[in-house]
Amino acid sequence: MSRGSIIRSLVAFAIGLVVLGGILFVATTVDGRPPAVDRFGLTHHLSSNDNVALTTTSIQVVFSEGVDHASAEAAFRIDPTVEGAFSWNANTLVFTPEERLPLETDFVATVQPGVTDAAGNAMEQEASLAFVTVGHPTVVASQPESNQDDVPLASPIVLRFSTLMDTASIEDALRISPEIELTPSWSGEVLTLTPVEPLTAGVRYTLSIGTDGRDNAGTPLERSFLLGFRAVSSGLAASIVMPADEAEGISTRTPIAVFFDRTLDPDTLDDDVFSIQPDAPGSVEVVEAPGAAGMAEPGLRVLRFLPSAPLQANTTYEVTLATGLVGTDGAAQAAPVTWRFTTGAPLASLSNQIVFISDRGGVDNVWAMNPDGTGQRQLSSELSPITMYAVAPDGRSLIVGDGARLVMQQADGGGRQTLTPDGVLEIDPAFSPDGSQIAFGRVDPVTGNGLGLWTKSAAGGDANPVELPNELLPSTPTPAPTGVVAEPAPILRAPRYSPDGAALAYVDMSGRVGVLELPSDRLTTARFAAVSPPAWLPDSTGVLLSGSPSGSLDPAEPGQPIKAMDPGDLDLSSFALGALRLAQLERGAAAVQLLDQPSGSSRPDAGPGGRYLFIEVQAEAPEGGGTLWLTTAGGTAFDVLADGGAPVTAAGFGPESNDVVAARSGIGASGGVWLVDVTSGRGQQLAADGRMPRWIP
Repeated sequence: MSRGSIIRSLVAFAIGLVVLGGILFVATTVDGRPPAVDRFGLTHHLSSNDNVALTTTSIQVVFSEGVDHASAEAAFRIDPTVEGAFSWNANTLVFTPEERLPLETDFVATVQPGVTDAAGNAMEQEASLAFVTVGHPTVVASQPESNQDDVPLASPIVLRFSTLMDTASIEDALRISPEIELTPSWSGEVLTLTPVEPLTAGVRYTLSIGTDGRDNAGTPLERSFLLGFRAVSSGLAASIVMPADEAEGISTRTPIAVFFDRTLDPDTLDDDVFSIQPDAPGSVEVVEAPGAAGMAEPGLRVLRFLPSAPLQANTTYEVTLATGLVGTDGAAQAAPVTWRFTTGAPLASLSNQIVFISDRGGVDNVWAMNPDGTGQRQLSSELSPITMYAVAPDGRSLIVGDGARLVMQQADGGGRQTLTPDGVLEIDPAFSPDGSQIAFGRVDPVTGNGLGLWTKSAAGGDANPVELPNELLPSTPTPAPTGVVAEPAPILRAPRYSPDGAALAYVDMSGRVGVLELPSDRLTTARFAAVSPPAWLPDSTGVLLSGSPSGSLDPAEPGQPIKAMDPGDLDLSSFALGALRLAQLERGAAAVQLLDQPSGSSRPDAGPGGRYLFIEVQAEAPEGGGTLWLTTAGGTAFDVLADGGAPVTAAGFGPESNDVVAARSGIGASGGVWLVDVTSGRGQQLAADGRMPRWIP
């Protein structure tokens, strides 16, 4: 290459360097590109769905380059509006709400045009993020499934939650009955509970998680979770016999039943399977459990002997169930079953009797006894556990309910008739003061919607809906227009006639109480979420209530029986129990008046002279029990049963002003039904078991 060529090449190279330097200078000093949103998201969301936010989430906006903070914050919007604060990390804007976001709410976060970068370029395109907040956490799947019968003895229990949970709170809120030791382990939303020892063959287990269980954001479970299952057994096994072995005081009208751990093949029943001594005429058949029991465990699981005449009073019977029955899965009964029970003498009237619920006969039923505890005998003999009852004013008849149906009978067990028609649930019966009318609530079992209050004549006939003026509470749900989701009808519960018979108080589970002047001409309602039935003052001027001034109670779960209206049965969290208040609603008033009693007070009962009873719930006490208090006429309360025994779960006045009958949690020396002398504070145990006692005058 010649010297001239070399010089020309060097000159060209130098010129190229100058041009490139100019280009790089312009590129680094003049930015003509506007900023953009590279990523828009949530900091806390479901692991399964990025657009379902936990209530503690922040919103994150990542820009393509550094931007002017003030312009970006001014361009940020969230609808519905939420107060919050901004923070930055390099190119990332973080908006953190001041408070938790509301549950089950749709949001749209937007960054509007106008955000500028350091060179003054303005963002031209809008960016947005649509998301929804979670609802209350729930258990979305379980293994075993509900009511599964063939669970292997070494099988773990696996629960999948709808979101990440506060593991400690779930483990604290978890119970299993019969009690066994479980080892918990977590993997994201999945909880695995491994039995330390194998399950017991043929035993039915019930696992529950109360509403104290929370997710990572502190949101409690929407409702208590309940899972029932049965461990596999090598053969067909009897789980309950009724009447129970060695039970005494059994009704002469009782059926005799054996509940099995699986469905039965009715074709395997023959005349030699069942025998009873002394001999009693009747019929044996394989049936479904009725009412709530059948809803909980459907299928032909019960062998029932129905006597065609009353059994002999004060007589011991021996029942033998021979082998021969076979389950639909082919499992056979391994050995005969034999048990004994003794009948009592029927009562013509329940006047001056203490009535209570007990499962000593094998299934929860209503029992009665004399005020000194003698003469204990069974009144009702239903195959489905009784959770509510009402006794007629003359004491000659009563109505029992299991959360699904109502049954009426005479005090001696005769005249039994099912009041509830197919297709509805009926709950909370009450007699009018003269005994001529019965009031109760109805619920749609398919939707869980309330069907209003109803009444019928105690002498028989059809039921009629109670018309509530100025209230949109139809007796049957009105179909909604196509495409419109109808509001669920509230459940109306616990109708109670005033002592003068001129008014009907009730509880609206959506968070109100009402008093209807009869005959249905004026209704007044007040905001109050009651957790027990209204208790009328003796002079009919108003009712005592227990509950919360605000809020509502969980609706009915479709396809499930209705639980008793009592703080110990309504799946209230320990916080909700501790926050209960007593209140009084005067007849015709539109607001309740809170009474000056401690928080946690529940289950009031009005007595003579302006006095009333109530129970102050104790933390962690079984069955929502606590301390029994009695007020003076001026409202000052004092403890009337400070003997260190089991917590009190229910109490009511007797015919004499100083006598109180109470139920205490558990069974044995400190539980059961007690008679309390409020002047001395001394208690006398009348029955070693029992709940919901009432002293019938």
